Amino acid sequence: MNKNRIAGSGKQIKGSIKEAVGKLVGDIGLQADGKADQLEGQVQNLVGTIKETADKFVADADFQLDGKADRVIGSGKQIKGSIKLAAGKAVGDAKLQIDGKADRAEGKVQNLVGTIKDSLK
Repeated sequence: MNKNRIAGSGKQIKGSIKEAVGKLVGDIGLQADGKADQLEGQVQNLVGTIKETADKFVADADFQLDGKADRVIGSGKQIKGSIKLAAGKAVGDAKLQIDGKADRAEGKVQNLVGTIKDSLK
């Protein structure tokens, strides 16, 4: 488990508690905050899972870091960015949206580097 998965699980638990307290005291705002925290935790947990999968793929692959690896990692970053962007839009979190756009851009660049490496072989 990496830090994203641990932090994501923590946010999900925190969100569940907030939502339950909100229901108990009749506070709709607290319930909504709890649901938003849960969603953010799910996204962060998913990001951690994607990162672990990409890291395992690269570690297990029987090849040097070449264009293929850059393209795979770049694609993973683009997916992670898309998830962050969508989650940010869903919960109205501008910072998460910006982080998502940045991750997507970073992934596109890494994907392009991989394509260039492969074309030079």
